[in-house]
Amino acid sequence: MKAQTIISILVATSMALASATVFAQGRGGQGQGGASAPERAQVERGQRDFDRDRMRDRDRVTEPAHDRKRDQDRTRAPEHAPQGENGIYGSELMSVQERNQYREQLRLTESDPKAQTKFKAEHREKMQQRAKEQGKEIKDPPKNGKTDS
Repeated sequence: MKAQTIISILVATSMALASATVFAQGRGGQGQGGASAPERAQVERGQRDFDRDRMRDRDRVTEPAHDRKRDQDRTRAPEHAPQGENGIYGSELMSVQERNQYREQLRLTESDPKAQTKFKAEHREKMQQRAKEQGKEIKDPPKNGKTDS
C-alpha cells in the first residue's frame, strides 16, 4: 500500500512538472516562438536600429573625412535658411509641431529610401491640398544645399 502511494505521488508530480514545462515553453499557447506580434515587431525594429547604427559606425571608421563633412552640414545652416525650415516643402503652411513631426518621420525613414520617397510624396500632396484650401502658393525649397522635399 505504501509503495502504491509513493508511485501515485511520483506520477502526479511528473505530470505537473511536464505541464508546467510545456506552459513555460509555449507561454500558454501563444504560438511557436512564444512572442506576440507586437513583441516580435519591437524586436525587429530594435534589430534594424542596431544594424543601422552598426553601418554608421563602420562608415565612420572607413571614411572619417566624410563623417566630418556630414557633421559640418548638420551644424551649419545656410544664411538664407529661416530657422532651418528651408528644406521642408510647404513649411510656411505648417505649425512648429507639424515641422517637428515631419523631421521625426523623415529621420525614422532614413534607412528605407522607398518609404522616405513615399512619405515625401504624401507630404507634398497634403501641402498642395492645404495651399489650395487656403488660396496660397507654395514656394519650392532652395535647391542649393540639402533639402527634405
